[in-house]
Amino acid sequence: MKDKINFKIFKPFGSSMARAELPLELLKDFKEDLKKIKADKKKQKDHDWGERLVGHVAEEYLITPEIMLKWKAAFFDPIIASYTNAHIKHKIKSILINSAWYVISKPGDYNPCHRHTEYVYPNYHLSCVGYLQIPDSMIPTDNAKQHNDFSGQTEFIEGSENMFADVNYRVMPEVRQWILFPNNLSHVVYPFNSTNKDDERISFSFNATINFDTDNAPTN
Repeated sequence: MKDKINFKIFKPFGSSMARAELPLELLKDFKEDLKKIKADKKKQKDHDWGERLVGHVAEEYLITPEIMLKWKAAFFDPIIASYTNAHIKHKIKSILINSAWYVISKPGDYNPCHRHTEYVYPNYHLSCVGYLQIPDSMIPTDNAKQHNDFSGQTEFIEGSENMFADVNYRVMPEVRQWILFPNNLSHVVYPFNSTNKDDERISFSFNATINFDTDNAPTN
């Protein structure tokens, strides 16, 4: 990918997050990879990642490593490195993707409030969510209140609420939207309804570890 990578770091509460738009070629590669996995019973079994995750969702599969590595170098690494160096002024030795997976959600599916891994010094971890497909007929859940309808949204939560501090940040998923965040940031994905029970909302996530040069590593 030769196009310039554009992203934005923003701070809805204590932790910073980053937002970018996924390249169309990446969207195509990921969706074709998932299609091949779902069409092959052996691949479904080999890539099944549901037992490692907390989501109450239809299907969860590991992304094919070759596809993930292609876009790690071309798209994800530059953003992760820039995000990291905006906070920590040390030379990055490597960025490791520990696991990367697709999430296929159908109407009524949800992800309870969770964090991806614990932060342990000196390991610096980041997580993300990216959206590959959103149902055209996604509608509010039953009994959703018009003044506070969060059907289908992803909500990030941090800290204790008071009149001077926001503690939550809600995102309505959009195709090609990608959000990077600290791995210990709590988040929840709310269910959605649809006029078609077979509709699928498809996203992906991964966990990344930042390793610094041992001669120039952070001390706190």
